[in-house]
Amino acid sequence: MQTASPTYTPPGPMAGQDRVAWVDYAKGICILLVVMFHTVNHYEAAVGAEGWMRWIVDFSKPFRMPDFFLISGLFLSRTISSNLTTYLDKKVIHFAYFYLLWLGLTLLLTDNDVLRSNPVEFAKLYLWNIIQPTGVLWFVHMLAVFYVITLLLARLPKWLVIVAAAALQIAHHGQWIDTPSFILNRTMEYYVYFFLGYAIHQVVFDVADRAKARPWVTLAVIVGWAICNFWLVEQNFHHVPVYGLMMGLAGALAVVEIAALLSKWKSARFLRYCGQNSIVIYLTFIFPLTILERTLASQGWIADVGTASLLILVVSSVAPLLFHLAIKRTPLIALYVRPQWAKRGGRKPKLAEAAA
Repeated sequence: MQTASPTYTPPGPMAGQDRVAWVDYAKGICILLVVMFHTVNHYEAAVGAEGWMRWIVDFSKPFRMPDFFLISGLFLSRTISSNLTTYLDKKVIHFAYFYLLWLGLTLLLTDNDVLRSNPVEFAKLYLWNIIQPTGVLWFVHMLAVFYVITLLLARLPKWLVIVAAAALQIAHHGQWIDTPSFILNRTMEYYVYFFLGYAIHQVVFDVADRAKARPWVTLAVIVGWAICNFWLVEQNFHHVPVYGLMMGLAGALAVVEIAALLSKWKSARFLRYCGQNSIVIYLTFIFPLTILERTLASQGWIADVGTASLLILVVSSVAPLLFHLAIKRTPLIALYVRPQWAKRGGRKPKLAEAAA
């Protein structure tokens, strides 16, 4: 990824490298929060008790996915004017490849008993998850959907799309509009953040720049936001229409500011590495998570639920990165890099970027 100039003219290869850093840190924060969400929910359900990590999951609920989608839309203006074939290849086929591939692998882990007993039913389950992507990979699926929607709406005034998307988010959040379709519901819930990332990308970059320029002021703002967010979550305001939308946007911008501050210190480079390889973690984490969660829940080796959840979180985040390093120079890298046959033309293979 590359950053933007003050007027967001797509930069050259060497432009603005220091500004790219905060995007990677933001993605790192988001992917670890996603893994934490699944870790805590899975393990607490398995043992029938809550641990001390539950409050972090609840605290991040209003902004965890909104920020991921906001970041995903930031660089769309660089490619949305591409010819249709190139755009569909980079923004639709790209994510469809990884979703279809990893959906099969994930179902082999979670529903291998169905495959052994009834292969036809397994095939139906696979196809159903394309129509109703309710598994852990739904984010990859929805990115492809959002890129298509944005292309179709590109000629409309941006303010009109923002107003309409915000209205749908509020209506869905208030349960005034609900459909049987997972895709439609997730579009109403999150598309406004994705489109905002595209439409106000320069504002987001300006927020990051000001955060780095005034670190102590930014720190005070972040503390104030954290206190407000904690109180609003405790009062369940994030479930209230309009409040939920505002908390999602405020939290997403707070993560941008936190990421901007972290980009100033080399001690947090592992977080940036997680962000640079967020798709690797996202596609793979469910495998070590499932194995370790089942083992710890059945054996009871760690009595404290929160500590066990933390261990699962660490292993589930690090194991995919180690696996990726191990297969980097083998044919298995097709798990993370689209092979030539799956892409248009002869573009150089590139690591999948879930938030590109």
